[in-house]
Amino acid sequence: MVATSVAAYDLARKLSTEYDKRKKDEKEMNLRKDETEEKRSNDASAGISRKVTEIDYGKHEQTVKELDRQEKEQEYARKKREAEQWCTLDHEHGPNCKRPGTSCSQDHQKEWQIYERSTEEKIEAAERFRQEGNEAYRKHNYGLAAVHYRRALLHFDYTFAETEELERQVDAVKLPCLLNLAACKCQQEDWEEVLTQCRQALEINPRAVKAYYRAGLAYLARDQFDLAKDSLLSALEIEPKNPDVAAALKQLKQNMEDYKSRTRDVAKEMFSGKAEAAEAAEAQMPSAWGFGPLA
Repeated sequence: MVATSVAAYDLARKLSTEYDKRKKDEKEMNLRKDETEEKRSNDASAGISRKVTEIDYGKHEQTVKELDRQEKEQEYARKKREAEQWCTLDHEHGPNCKRPGTSCSQDHQKEWQIYERSTEEKIEAAERFRQEGNEAYRKHNYGLAAVHYRRALLHFDYTFAETEELERQVDAVKLPCLLNLAACKCQQEDWEEVLTQCRQALEINPRAVKAYYRAGLAYLARDQFDLAKDSLLSALEIEPKNPDVAAALKQLKQNMEDYKSRTRDVAKEMFSGKAEAAEAAEAQMPSAWGFGPLA
């Protein structure tokens, strides 16, 4: 039997206790390490998941829809501008306007019906539309009146007068339709259309006072004073006592004076502002710069 001293026994027990404690601490440390790594892994996975799920696909779809809408609006505006160049109907121009004679698939039955009529029948039909337009104009329905005048003029697009007499009869109806359509457009303040109809009227009759007068009104409304003056003086030369022309010339003079007055006020305000700025800048300049008053 081996005898063990009390001191040796205490040392052995102490070492055993420390060994067990160290093993326990290492085990707990490993457990905490595993838990930390697992948590980091879960957080990383959750982060990736959030990045994917947080993408706002609805916002991208809305952007695509907005781009499509803008593209459609631009295409509509382009077709509207093109239609305004050739469509003769008095309506809102756009992609639905039908260009006459552009495709065999279109129904041109009405055009053929007009074309196949005799010149006399076309003149009579145009005259009826002119009278209907006059009636609508007297009721201040200028849009409807313009439609009737355009329908009347449409008959002459398919008319080829065989004789000088028929040509005079055509012009006798066509000219007032052009002038009356210009009057409608004056009421609607469509000045470009007014000028178009007046030019066509003057091709038929270079002494058409109403054409010069209404063209003058269009130029006056657009502040094109020189052109307005030329047109109104041409009308006055043909009819010196025409009260409408005299009133328009008086209005032209007033508008020119108002325009000059506004121009002077704007110029005065501009120069006044510049002078004040120059004085302020000069006051801040050192006298050593040599910009003071002369001795």
